[in-house]
Amino acid sequence: MSEFLFRSHKFLTGQALRPGSGQAALSFIILVSGIIIEIAIAGSFVTYFLSASGLGERLSYRALSVAETGIRDAQVKIVRDKDFVSAGSYVYSLAVGSDIASVEISRAGSEVYTYTIDSTGVASTRERKLVATMIVHATSGLAQLQSITETPL
Repeated sequence: MSEFLFRSHKFLTGQALRPGSGQAALSFIILVSGIIIEIAIAGSFVTYFLSASGLGERLSYRALSVAETGIRDAQVKIVRDKDFVSAGSYVYSLAVGSDIASVEISRAGSEVYTYTIDSTGVASTRERKLVATMIVHATSGLAQLQSITETPL
């Protein structure tokens, strides 16, 4: 076979091939191809991780919004009925689109009710928790939101 290559090259170019010629070119082509493939793979990983971090940030913000929606829903329930929770705590879930808020309402006090509202918003793989404190006067029904704070899970 190699005799055929030597003769055909000599026929086409008028020069004979030297034994071993072209080995350096083959090594160079393999080296350059490997570098190009490595750069392409690294670029795809960088692109994936950048897009994944942006998605995580958006999901975290959605979870915070859902937790805040849970707080607002509990506020409406308490304002409509100041004796909403008489003893212990009341737990319910609220669907907001494809996300879920888990809300727990507890009450303390007799003349002035102190409601504590724990709301955990879940958006896909991200969770955020808000805790609100609300004061309601038993006789007048005046309701005041004291604070909303985010707590770590």
